[in-house]
Amino acid sequence: MAIQLDLTTSQYGTPFAGAYFRIATAAISRMREGGPKFTVMIDVAGYATATPEDDTREVDFRRYHADLAVVEAGTGDNFLDKCYAWVMAQEDMSGSIAV
Repeated sequence: MAIQLDLTTSQYGTPFAGAYFRIATAAISRMREGGPKFTVMIDVAGYATATPEDDTREVDFRRYHADLAVVEAGTGDNFLDKCYAWVMAQEDMSGSIAV
């Protein structure tokens, strides 16, 4: 699974239509009192191609922090699918589609 999103701007000063985003990291951390007990840090890398190789550099990178309970309550067959669904629901991913 991956996410497709049209970028109107990038760190390179140019837009990228159909940028290809995939989760690079999904890490669960136990937190101290005062907030959710567990959180998920999700790193998402965006590429100018739908077939990035190991040495392909990203054109965009985003890091998200979410309450684990919220992610797990989402839709999807497994944890990673639920992470993708959660990311796609974020404001800065508006208009994204699953690919």
